[in-house]
Amino acid sequence: MARAHLTEDQPSEEAIAGFRAGMRPFWHPVLASADLSDKPVAVRLLGQRLVLARMGATVQVFPDTCSHFQAQLSLGKVVMVDGKPALQCPYHGWAFGEGGRCARIPQLPEGRKIPAAADLTAHRAREAYGLIWVCLAEQATHDLPPFPEHDDPAFRTIRLNEAEVMRTSATRMIMGTLDDTHFPWVHEGILGSQDHPEPPEHEVWREGSQLVLSYETEQPPGLMTGGGAGAAPVKLRYTDYVGMPNVIRLVKDSPGGRYVIWLATCPVDWNRTRNFWIFARDYDTAPERDATYTEMAAHVRQQDKPIIESQRPWLLPPFWSKVELPIRPGDLPLIQYQKWLEELGIVTAI
Repeated sequence: MARAHLTEDQPSEEAIAGFRAGMRPFWHPVLASADLSDKPVAVRLLGQRLVLARMGATVQVFPDTCSHFQAQLSLGKVVMVDGKPALQCPYHGWAFGEGGRCARIPQLPEGRKIPAAADLTAHRAREAYGLIWVCLAEQATHDLPPFPEHDDPAFRTIRLNEAEVMRTSATRMIMGTLDDTHFPWVHEGILGSQDHPEPPEHEVWREGSQLVLSYETEQPPGLMTGGGAGAAPVKLRYTDYVGMPNVIRLVKDSPGGRYVIWLATCPVDWNRTRNFWIFARDYDTAPERDATYTEMAAHVRQQDKPIIESQRPWLLPPFWSKVELPIRPGDLPLIQYQKWLEELGIVTAI
């Protein structure tokens, strides 16, 4: 089969619809837990406008549109109705309680029941790893992948807050983080050397809902290789865990200790991704050292940003299109990741 020809800088409507539908039945991070207090917050997930609101011990997620005259609910506030919290629309005061049930219509004549059509769709939400996660489907395909270092007192964790949304798809972002053969070219002197661009020998397998790969390599000494100094390369082992399809945990074990890079991606839409980064280390754990590690992490991310944002098509092309040309054995992890995406129905068209 000949390669598919790309003529537009945008995927087909079929590809966009397939991406949105394929990503719906998974947990996606949408906001840091600390950023949701007593005021509702607007977010966007897979092209949909949503509103988050804390109601007692739970986080409620509704479409950010009132069922009355379609005002934005995130402009409203949380009030008490019959002793229970509810999100009040700023336009006419309609209020919506847990599960999206319409709890109050101030204009409704006395004695008339609130119509069921006034209720809102409520989406599933949960909190983990300091983030609020949302699933747009009734049931999630996979649970959240484990992150053992997050609550381990032996590790010092820091968060990297990216103010800008990345101009790429969430699957491109995960693939770019999983790809280790770009290290010598994009991160010369930090994660690799162009004098030795040979790909490592990967072992790749599936473990529950995670794609796992492991390999040994050498990298320049520095903050991400156990804090070592000197000129000699550091031998280390990577074990990468991809929580399909949108979370990745890179574990780097060196003689100096363990360094973990954790990324959860929020598909704002097919061409916009919000990244939530956490970095953990069990060495050089003094709090005053955090700024040095944050600066290095931000520097590496800025090296990646223009490259990943330049990739076209925006969405990963299905294998049948022959748009891309992965090379074994170096690209084996990427091939296996994309193969699983296709099985999940996320990569369907170009």
